Amino acid sequence: MRSGEGSRRRLAGKGAGCSLLAIVLTLVALAGHAGAITVRDRILGVAAGQLGYSEPGNYCSKFGPCEEWCSLFATWVWEQAGVAVPRLGFVGDLYDWAQAMTYVEDVNRTPTPGDAVLFGTGPENVDTSLHAGIVEDVYRTGYLVTIEGDVIHGVRRFVVPIDDPQRVGEPGPIYAYASPVGRVAGRDAAASAFAPPLPAAPLLDHTSSLGVDWPAVNRRQRRTIRSLRAFQHMPYSAGNVRVDWTGVDRRGLVEVRVRSAMHMSRAREAWQAFLRRFHDSGRAYVVTVHAPPDAPVDRHPPSISGTATEGQAVTVSDGAWSNHPTSYTHQWEDCDSSGLSCSAIAGATGQTYTLTASDVGDTIRVEETASNAGGPGQPATSIPTTVVASPPPLLQPEQSESSRST
Repeated sequence: MRSGEGSRRRLAGKGAGCSLLAIVLTLVALAGHAGAITVRDRILGVAAGQLGYSEPGNYCSKFGPCEEWCSLFATWVWEQAGVAVPRLGFVGDLYDWAQAMTYVEDVNRTPTPGDAVLFGTGPENVDTSLHAGIVEDVYRTGYLVTIEGDVIHGVRRFVVPIDDPQRVGEPGPIYAYASPVGRVAGRDAAASAFAPPLPAAPLLDHTSSLGVDWPAVNRRQRRTIRSLRAFQHMPYSAGNVRVDWTGVDRRGLVEVRVRSAMHMSRAREAWQAFLRRFHDSGRAYVVTVHAPPDAPVDRHPPSISGTATEGQAVTVSDGAWSNHPTSYTHQWEDCDSSGLSCSAIAGATGQTYTLTASDVGDTIRVEETASNAGGPGQPATSIPTTVVASPPPLLQPEQSESSRST
């Protein structure tokens, strides 16, 4: 977290060191001018690609010599993205490099993704310049998303409250943001000017030592890491499901979008499986699921009204269904006198059905299917009617007295 024992002091020839690199580093502004946005995008891709990396606990990482390596990580990421920056082991030297070669953004200004966020009270020494990370995104709710090296010996993604970084395990407040590229025809300046306003950070004494309680910092870090285990693996895709984070709300909860071609319940199950895979409680997220609704499910079957007599019309009343059906289809069926051995009646698909001579002695039922955007549900069938009866015989008119006597 802090700069390592090998970087516990300012480089004795700090000014000379910059001079030795002057020819190469002066080109940085030109490189930035050629494509600042592209460089920043590459920085974010390189940093995200290191999530999950860890060293065995001896501070020997692939990013530089065996020492505490948060600044080494930040400058390694910049270097891999095409920035001509030396590998710097001390956070304060990262500040000085940016001040000389690109620019440093004041703590009360809005950073740009790809910047390095610097924690502590100033760049003066190892007691004031404590830690660095890469800014991945910035939110008007007052939070940064960062990717940081040397957090419990690994690379982690954090949600950092700008006005109180120590709450999530940072060792101190934010004192500056260092840019990897120079301003390009106002583009980086415009990015700050039009970014959403963020809470003003407290004014810092740039010479004060924080006297950090490192065991307490580590405890807060571990608690934060436990709550964001799944966040380290976003965006995530598996089969028909994609999980993306889209923001951070005012409570510091990560806003997550789950998209799936599967039905809603299956998509929610996939989200829970994602959390279980990474042993995450899920309490740090606000989740929105975009998926087709579950198909309707029958809660109460349809019913038939009318008289079961040849020539009479019987009518179906729709059953009760869950998941908001938008349409219904019906199929009338002829069954035996016990209501069994049913078969579809050709063409009988309306809300009503008129009983015919072929139905006499049988029973009638109706099969109903409800549908919505998620597709059709399983059909539901009504209780059969009573046995269909023949109509009563027509009464013959009485004969007249004269006709009977003839």
